[in-house]
Amino acid sequence: MSDRSELALQLTDAVAAAQAAVERAGDRAFRAYRLSHRAHAALNAVDGSGPDGGRPKDVAAALGVSRAAATTFIQRLELKGLVETTPDAEDDRGVRVTLTRQGLEVLLRVGQLERRLAARAIEGLPASGIARAVHLLEGFKRRLEERQIGVVR
Repeated sequence: MSDRSELALQLTDAVAAAQAAVERAGDRAFRAYRLSHRAHAALNAVDGSGPDGGRPKDVAAALGVSRAAATTFIQRLELKGLVETTPDAEDDRGVRVTLTRQGLEVLLRVGQLERRLAARAIEGLPASGIARAVHLLEGFKRRLEERQIGVVR
């Protein structure tokens, strides 16, 4: 295997490991609010849908899961009193999902916790190194999204 291929695998493994570590740290930090990292992402997706709320398919797209999985997340959040569903005025069969007051308060508190967690994770790292890493990862993501990468035999 060429050196570049080995570097590519190392980079991919490091990105995946970092993402998994972020999710585990989020799960530990958010436990006080009875939220997982994914539940927090679902709340963010609902919040990002705007004042009229979002449809389950919008939440599914934001989370990268099926509509059925998003519906399960929404139902769990609704049982906790963090979101509410109402009939969709534009679609007789659909619903809109909005944050409750409690959901908004939890989302704001967890967002502050997330920022503190991220700040602690980079303590002691030079700002220039962080900026280079962000730039590198943005380029890596862009290349993966732009190219139709096929397997060469």
